[in-house]
Amino acid sequence: MTHTIDITVETYSRLEKLAVGFDSPEAVIKRLLDKAEGKPETKPTLTFIPEDEIEFKRELIKSKEAEVVLYKVDGTREVSRWNANRLTESSNLRGNLWSGLLRNWKEKGIQKAHFVVLPLAQFYPDGSTDRVDIDKALSLQLNLTYEEMQLLEYEVHESESDDGLLYGHYIEVDLDSSDPEVLEMAGITADNYSFEVHLD
Repeated sequence: MTHTIDITVETYSRLEKLAVGFDSPEAVIKRLLDKAEGKPETKPTLTFIPEDEIEFKRELIKSKEAEVVLYKVDGTREVSRWNANRLTESSNLRGNLWSGLLRNWKEKGIQKAHFVVLPLAQFYPDGSTDRVDIDKALSLQLNLTYEEMQLLEYEVHESESDDGLLYGHYIEVDLDSSDPEVLEMAGITADNYSFEVHLD
């Protein structure tokens, strides 16, 4: 469905000056609306760790998990995970991203995307593990990157029922030993330094 609108010769001339190539007036208006609504004009730039995309893909196939940091045009960022269980050597890395995590990037206001292969947790003979999984879980709750989580000092405590049944974990953050910038980014203060973390 279309609508006809009347504009002055002066306004039309202004639109013509903003045209790129053989843009129609509607294309110019759409581009101006996208800008006014904070939508990016160009596809997001993608960066990877490891930097070499072939090596990134190889490492991702091993670990099956990457951290995704989406930077938005409004200045915010969103930290999430890419579960890459189905990724294989024959998969198209960028094709998977554009059709999945980055689909509708313009509407989502995504300006830049950063991908980091996450490490696997190490398990020890006594059944214990390092804090990799806890760092991963907590970083998502706090909208921090895995690397930023390494700058927080905390202790893990078990939450038990009265009859001794383990039903979760909670974290107490050491405010004095943790990086002040990361504490601020996570919104951690003396009033809220304790967090519940749910692990598989």
